[in-house]
Amino acid sequence: MIATNIGPSALANREISPWSEYRMRMRFDRRIRFDLARRSTSPVGLVVLALAAQLALAQYPTLKTRPKEDRDRQFQESHRITLNVQVTDNAGKPVTDLDARDFTLFDNHQPRRLAAFHAIDGEALNDATEIVIVLDAVNSPTAALEAEKNGIFKYLAQSHSALPYPMSFVLWSNGHLKSTGATTDRNTIGRAFVSMTKNVHSNACGPADASVVKAADNSGAGTHADNDKGSQSADTNCLQVHFKDSLAALDGIAQQQLSLGGRTILIWVGPGWPLPSDAEFDQLTPKARKNYFDEIVNVLHDLHAAQVTLDAIAPRDPVRQEEQAIVIPHPLIGIASPESARPDSLALPVLAQQTGGLLMTSSSDVTADLVKFLDDADWYYALSFVPPPAQNGVELRSLEVKVNRPGLSVRTLVGYYTQP
Repeated sequence: MIATNIGPSALANREISPWSEYRMRMRFDRRIRFDLARRSTSPVGLVVLALAAQLALAQYPTLKTRPKEDRDRQFQESHRITLNVQVTDNAGKPVTDLDARDFTLFDNHQPRRLAAFHAIDGEALNDATEIVIVLDAVNSPTAALEAEKNGIFKYLAQSHSALPYPMSFVLWSNGHLKSTGATTDRNTIGRAFVSMTKNVHSNACGPADASVVKAADNSGAGTHADNDKGSQSADTNCLQVHFKDSLAALDGIAQQQLSLGGRTILIWVGPGWPLPSDAEFDQLTPKARKNYFDEIVNVLHDLHAAQVTLDAIAPRDPVRQEEQAIVIPHPLIGIASPESARPDSLALPVLAQQTGGLLMTSSSDVTADLVKFLDDADWYYALSFVPPPAQNGVELRSLEVKVNRPGLSVRTLVGYYTQP
């Protein structure tokens, strides 16, 4: 199997055949939702729709109104949201004997009727979930990148049996995404991974920490200060490029997964992308802050539309030990407006928690953490509902799923943005 640039052609490399009835049905629903979303936001699409409408009126002057049942069905198909819900007991083991009556879904604190319910047994329905593992060479320092690569290879080499679920690898390096096809053949994907990462090296930016900035700001005029400021400017530019490009890479992977149907567990192996500093963020113009908010909305929309659960693994790094020790106290529901946006709204750990994913930001064993994260595919519940129409454009809405048994832990998507 040859690693290819990610894109529509990569879909041809997939070896998932035949698809289960569940996956085919989810693929159909998501394709409708994707097409409507893209057409509604594309200027070209609006022009095409306008021309098509004019031609239709010219050819068919009598307008036939669709029955209300048809309109309601199309709305439900295009707006349905699916939550993949992990339910575990006190020992962290999946709970496998629940049915739809055991769940209550709250949308903005209001109970919603379930439009669909599926208990997903990963062993019996192994194509319901696809695993995508991203190796981040853009943001990982050299030592961390080596630990990440070795951890993934060790996972692949620990057995000769088939992989439990279709799996693909994506290399994020030098501003490009390269992907293997999805397969359960461990040997085939192992050879592809080794070939793809043979000459990979770290693209991480140089250090641009607070001490460097402070030293440059406090220096007097002179060559040394000018050199410090020049170095700082270059590092800052590198950080900004990696921030924007890495988010675009994540969004690109989500859009690719959108047309496949079923769930994707996307495991990002790396420290995540750099973020704007508080000082930089405070200096943003209202327009720039609005653009930042739009990026939050777009990335989270594409992740939940593609049913992506985002996990994050980063090896323990002595240089970043203080940063890795920072723990987000609770999953953030989201940001409701440009004014409430903050620099970490697009951080990898925050996005992972918002999709119901797992975090290991200071891993001592990448292989063991990969195995733990993959356990999410063994058993989970897929709950679908139709949200009410948006009243005022893009709106942030919270999500919560409760089960009627005490002592169980529930993890899933924590919020979403409505679309006009």
